Amino acid sequence: MNHYVDTHAHIFAEQYADDFEEMLNRCAEAGVDQIMIITLSHDETMKAVEFAKKDPERFQVAAGIFPEDVKDLTDEMWEEFKETVKDPMISCVGEIGLDYYWEKDPEVRALQREVFIRQIELAKEIGKPILVHSRDAMQDTFDIMKAHHTRGLLHCFSGTKEMAKEFTKLGYYIALGGALTFKNARHSVEVCETIDEKYLLSETDCPYMAPTPFRGKRNEPSYIPLIVKKMAEVRGVSEEYMAEVIHANWHRFLSGENQ
Repeated sequence: MNHYVDTHAHIFAEQYADDFEEMLNRCAEAGVDQIMIITLSHDETMKAVEFAKKDPERFQVAAGIFPEDVKDLTDEMWEEFKETVKDPMISCVGEIGLDYYWEKDPEVRALQREVFIRQIELAKEIGKPILVHSRDAMQDTFDIMKAHHTRGLLHCFSGTKEMAKEFTKLGYYIALGGALTFKNARHSVEVCETIDEKYLLSETDCPYMAPTPFRGKRNEPSYIPLIVKKMAEVRGVSEEYMAEVIHANWHRFLSGENQ
């Protein structure tokens, strides 16, 4: 059986409350044996950390202040977050970044950039990589990640192949998800086709962005093989080879080797 990686999964979202164990069993049956649990609040982070302790080889935890939440950030919350991410069970700072899709206020966008930079610098200080969310803000994201360079990945990458190459020149990884399987996924396909394979990673962003043929339904990590299969088709390699490459990339990303 192939071994698969989901580098971005919100498995503690309320959408899994009714069938959490069944969902995890389906992941195991599908060969998805590496899952990065993304958490966006202190309570969710603590819950995920306790859960991941039961099987740290299979589950990693990331904690971040999401761009849409920066308006509510207090000094007290920031200090708590700084202490939380030092926990050895938290391997990444994320998801962090910029989201201009919903936010049009220039002052709030500026605050997003400020908090993004603060979190990058914190990640550098504690020696952990970043998981970056960028929506309708690709140039600002790039400028910040170039100026405040560190180890990291672009989650659910939606930019062009040219922009993807610029990120990989800086050593950043590119994670692709269910959107790659959509009929109109020209940019994602071109990115998958053209960047150096050593920077490619797979993700679901579950419970969102389910791949075809489950588009529009709840997503889950067991669908990762559908995404990797599409990656393999686009690159003209076997699914087994693609899964092995992604597994190696993920190990290298987490360990910081050759970076």
